Amino acid sequence: MTDRMSLEFKGSIRMQKYRKLIFAYKWHICCVLWLSVLFNGCAAFHPLKGVPAQYLPTEYKGEIRSGKETIDLSLLRQPAPKHYLLDSGDVLGVYIEGVLGQFKDVPPVHFPQTQEVAPSLGYPIPIREDGTISLPLIGTVFARGLTLTQLEETIRRKYTTEKSILREGRDRILISLQKPRSYRILVIRQENSNDIVGTTIGNLNVGRSKRGTGRVINLPAYNNDVLHALAETGGLPGLDAENSIYIIRGGAHGMNQPLCPQPIQTGTHTSDNAHTDQNIQQVSDSYTPIPHYSPTPEDPEFQVGQPLYSSDGSFYSGDYMAPTIINDSTMQRSGIIKIPIRLNPGEQVHLTRDDILLHDGDVVFIESRDTEIFYTGGLLGGGQYTLPRDYDLDILGAISIAQGSQGGGNSKSAGGPSALNQDVTISASNAIILRQLPNGTQLPIKVDLYEAVRTPSQRVLIQPGDYVILQYTKSEAIGAFIERHLLEGALFGLAASNLQGGGGNR
Repeated sequence: MTDRMSLEFKGSIRMQKYRKLIFAYKWHICCVLWLSVLFNGCAAFHPLKGVPAQYLPTEYKGEIRSGKETIDLSLLRQPAPKHYLLDSGDVLGVYIEGVLGQFKDVPPVHFPQTQEVAPSLGYPIPIREDGTISLPLIGTVFARGLTLTQLEETIRRKYTTEKSILREGRDRILISLQKPRSYRILVIRQENSNDIVGTTIGNLNVGRSKRGTGRVINLPAYNNDVLHALAETGGLPGLDAENSIYIIRGGAHGMNQPLCPQPIQTGTHTSDNAHTDQNIQQVSDSYTPIPHYSPTPEDPEFQVGQPLYSSDGSFYSGDYMAPTIINDSTMQRSGIIKIPIRLNPGEQVHLTRDDILLHDGDVVFIESRDTEIFYTGGLLGGGQYTLPRDYDLDILGAISIAQGSQGGGNSKSAGGPSALNQDVTISASNAIILRQLPNGTQLPIKVDLYEAVRTPSQRVLIQPGDYVILQYTKSEAIGAFIERHLLEGALFGLAASNLQGGGGNR
């Protein structure tokens, strides 16, 4: 019996040694596999190099948005005149007893549809484009720039003193404003008009679901300015729009000529007013007036296959010159007025009365800012987020926004929480900002999140187009691997053995 027990004891010892040896082999194989994966595939051992935040030059820190204040809105409105001055487009109510209306007739009364204009007496007489009106027996009367009282005195003088048609002192002449002139303005707004909640697909912020709106409004005289145009179409630009208003002048006032020049006419063409044809007003200096004489297919100098225009607008044989097109066809070209809505403290904006006045054919444009976004990657996961318009967003705020969209940043699929959580787990503290430069290159900026929490000067401001990548350092990557794969596995194994042991004792 004793020999049998000793043999069983020796067999159990050999089995335990064999198990330990197998476990040691497995442990070594696991470590080799882990180290090979860690050193070859982990991003912490292939970190992105960048300029430390504390050494970042000032010219690369980006624009500061916080601290701006709204422009004085009175600068966008024209001052109200003491008296209404007449001009083309006004419709007058004229009653001249014995001339426009008989002695026994009741003068016609006109009741306007709006309360801004008082009721008027008389027959409608429009002021023509040359600023004059035509009245019976006296002909043309100049009305532009006059008040109603001044025009009435002028008409009375013509009918009494100059023409002796009516007896002075017994005339009944009534002049009133029946319909004030108005200006037709087109307002286009790309911002959201219905306040629809932004759409989010995973970590992708695709902005607000919106449509651009366009309205044609008629602004009465002395209300034809930028402020009244905004008031008629929804107010100041919203948070999803740029802090600027663009004014595109209509062709009726000679501010903007058509982008494409007039086509060359075939055949001979003569003009009696040669000097006028050459005075072409154009915002861009690249526009060249078309010469009075140009070769046509009937000209002997013209050869079949000869280009009609040169690339630089120069003359070919036969003095054939190309009218070039404006180089910049975007909203940044000259001639388009850009009015900022928010200014830095102490910043001055130089706006004249002509800048804020609107006329027929003018376009008021408010552009969206959907391109002001930043991207995330690395441990933060892929994402696209819109930058705030009126305040600054630094690296800490950007990481907080990205983690907030992931439900607090505790998802294992995202690689673990960042150093901002300040908990007991291993956190990532290496943030890289890839900033696009105007010359097409990129500048990597390295931010230590632990230092950024303690030192505000290292909190780099996020700019449109930045890529924010969160990575582990080497020590953090090793600690996170041990914590997630070894410690958690050991704890789960211990818990499982305790459960099995407790079940066996029962």
